[in-house]
Amino acid sequence: MHGRHMKKAPKLLALRGAAALILVLALCISPFATVLATTVSANVIDGDQSYTFNMRSAELSEILRQAEELGMEPLSPLDVAEQVENTTTVVVRRGVRLTVEEAGQPTSLVAYEGDTVEQALLDNSIVLQEGDEVTPSRDTILEGETQVEIRRACQVTVTADGESTSVTRTGGTVADALQEAGVTVGEEDTVNFAQDHPLFDKMHIRVTRMMQVRITADGETREVETSAQTVEDALEKCGVSLDEDDRTEPARTAKVREGMEIQVKRVEVKEETELQPIPFETEYQDTSSLFTGETQVKTPGTAGEKEVVFQVTYVEGEEESREAVSETVKKEPVSEVVLRGTLSREEEAEEEAPSAPEVPSNGGGASAGTFVDMYGNTVSYSSMLSGTCTAYSVPGGTTSLGWDAVYGVVAVNPNIIPYGTKMYITSPDGSVVYGYGVAGDTGGAAMAGEILADLCYNTVEECSQIGRRTMNIYILS
Repeated sequence: MHGRHMKKAPKLLALRGAAALILVLALCISPFATVLATTVSANVIDGDQSYTFNMRSAELSEILRQAEELGMEPLSPLDVAEQVENTTTVVVRRGVRLTVEEAGQPTSLVAYEGDTVEQALLDNSIVLQEGDEVTPSRDTILEGETQVEIRRACQVTVTADGESTSVTRTGGTVADALQEAGVTVGEEDTVNFAQDHPLFDKMHIRVTRMMQVRITADGETREVETSAQTVEDALEKCGVSLDEDDRTEPARTAKVREGMEIQVKRVEVKEETELQPIPFETEYQDTSSLFTGETQVKTPGTAGEKEVVFQVTYVEGEEESREAVSETVKKEPVSEVVLRGTLSREEEAEEEAPSAPEVPSNGGGASAGTFVDMYGNTVSYSSMLSGTCTAYSVPGGTTSLGWDAVYGVVAVNPNIIPYGTKMYITSPDGSVVYGYGVAGDTGGAAMAGEILADLCYNTVEECSQIGRRTMNIYILS
């Protein structure tokens, strides 16, 4: 047994030695493998220079520090370094000052070496149009601090003396555009831009002339100098205020011209209320108790009353128009009922008609009753006469009885209506109301039976209310 164990001993020792060697190799190789696993390759591009190296960190600041150790110039405040996404490649852009002058206004910007002028302007949100002129040229490569001048292709409108002229230029000033448009600016004229102002696209240059105008307003006329463009502006600048309804000649929006005469007409619009009568209607009832052609009032009519609101326009204090805008009925009219005879004169009357005072041949009568006067009062009357009435006026005159010839005095035939008789007079339909009166005068027409009464008014103009018409005369009890 012992001898057999002795033969196996060298093999066991060999195995143990191999295991130890493997362990030693593993311990030596492991740090080396770890170093290889954490090392990255970085590449920094600075213009036409490139720096490539291995490093353990992928941080941008570490990559730039390593490149500077290899000789790259440090970054200035204008420079930028941009790491390409998901890589260790870094691009360095060297910044330069770019001064851009446009329309006379200089602007300081930052651009980058190697870019063209056009690209640098675009990066700074300055877009060049096709017709614009740029110095230096658009494709010039930037190598350091650069000054760029932009002269825009402009379409400018010049307005003067009521006319507009379109001017197309590349660069220039307001004075250049005015000269090209053939517009001369006088000492008293004004321009909405200074004449040395640089032009820009879509610019609208307006020349305002000083003009002599004559303004008439509120009873005063004066001559003024103005640069206003419209009539309304001219009035405002001269201290003449306009209300909404006021009118001007010419119209407010009319263009002001040299020597123009401007008139202001003050307009006032008011609401006015009037009480107006509402005529009553007449209803006819046929009766055989009256001869054909004869009528008799059965129930007197009463005029109604309405409130009418008018919109009245006054121009310079004179009424120009009156328009009804609303009506409100205050009292409804009461229709008058009139009996109309149907009995032929050749037939024998079955009943004797009610007696009534003798009246002229052109009138008719009615027996006692009541009526409602213009004030809404119910009034009793002893009889009613209906016939032709006229009107007269003799201001300052006297009647046949020596009374003053004034409103309310009625000229009659005293044989029919005795002097001193009190009465109430209205048209059959109630549209014309003379009102209360007293018999105090006479005249040839009344005595001749041509009219029933002649109604006195204070003025000739008032007489037109009556003219010549049929009226009902209620003889008061």
